[in-house]
Amino acid sequence: MADYKEWDIYYDKITEKCLSFYEIKNDDKNIWEMAIELMNIPGFPMHCPQHHYLVSAVLLVACRQRQGESPANLKSDLALAEERARNVLPGFCGWYGACGAAVGIGIFLSIITDTNPCSDESWSWVNNATGQALLKMAEIGGPRCCKRNTYIALEVARDLTEEYLGIVLEKQEKTECKYTEHNQECIKDKCPFYKA
Repeated sequence: MADYKEWDIYYDKITEKCLSFYEIKNDDKNIWEMAIELMNIPGFPMHCPQHHYLVSAVLLVACRQRQGESPANLKSDLALAEERARNVLPGFCGWYGACGAAVGIGIFLSIITDTNPCSDESWSWVNNATGQALLKMAEIGGPRCCKRNTYIALEVARDLTEEYLGIVLEKQEKTECKYTEHNQECIKDKCPFYKA
């Protein structure tokens, strides 16, 4: 079993890079490109719980840019997202039945809508978004793949961000996974992102 504590450094690296994305206001970098740049950080594991934070982090960057929020507010949002994502344990997908990348959408939406357990309409949004992502992931089946589920989470979040928040994020025409050779459990052509 992996020593997940060794990987804690990647939470900091995700935050650092997300703040740099924000500071340069690079609106032509879409959420998939940001996610891939984060997953390409040297040493970033193929499968790790930091993906749970990564999903919420890139969505917060993209949406807060469009809202014109200050870097200080984004930094606060990212700290809260990391805190919540750290509660989504490694292997959550197989041992608890809820992939952390899908929960990452819920974390993002709950922060951006200021949702809490007593909220009304936005409580529904947060749970619906997580549920839609889980259903889409379940259609493809296992075994786990943090890259595949990150891409699925971003697709679902992109559509629901427009529906719920009126924030239009760029659509990705086609996402092709470049991590196949690093994944011993890759399902290859059963995956919608597989590039032969």
